[in-house]
Amino acid sequence: MRKTTPLIIAAALIGIAALTWFELGRIDQRLEAGATAESGLPPDHELASSVGGPFSLLDENGQPVTEKSWPGKYLLVFFGFTYCPDVCPTTLAEMTEALKAMGPVADRIQPLFITVDPERDNAQAMKDYTSSFDPRITGLTGDRAQIDAVLKTYRVVALRRGEGEDYTMDHSTLLYLMGPDGKLKQIYSHDMEPKALADGIVKLIGG
Repeated sequence: MRKTTPLIIAAALIGIAALTWFELGRIDQRLEAGATAESGLPPDHELASSVGGPFSLLDENGQPVTEKSWPGKYLLVFFGFTYCPDVCPTTLAEMTEALKAMGPVADRIQPLFITVDPERDNAQAMKDYTSSFDPRITGLTGDRAQIDAVLKTYRVVALRRGEGEDYTMDHSTLLYLMGPDGKLKQIYSHDMEPKALADGIVKLIGG
């Protein structure tokens, strides 16, 4: 019997990873196409039902958290990284404005900013970053395996670009509203106007 060399095993693993990211990319594109400022949740409800689920991460204080750590609350989830030059800070700033516009309804929501770059974004880095926005936004991180698991759970694509310390990350830019039951309620585009986002969430979960 011919032995399987480490090189063949490595090539096979790379091929499997490439196919996985390709499929996630196709799902992400379908979700992005439906998450418009007008409609929110894509019409493909079967696809949307596959988004979200259990996760195990660390909060800004380095404490373990799961999707059940905020009982009774809706989770407004956004993925990004602290070195992000434009989309992430802009989206978090708009999320901050949306939370203000919601009034008391915002108390029923826990906004989460989950890093796609755990190699640089430890708990302290996430805490320092989110403190520039609304104190209600909680940053989550973890080791690479934990982050890869939650990326897969939310059908998020995140790819490293460049070498050395100056690399960047290409990543999905959708916002996910998860219900207290752990089910996806709505998906929003990252460039949705804060007032429209606030109005949409208030209408969905009730005043």
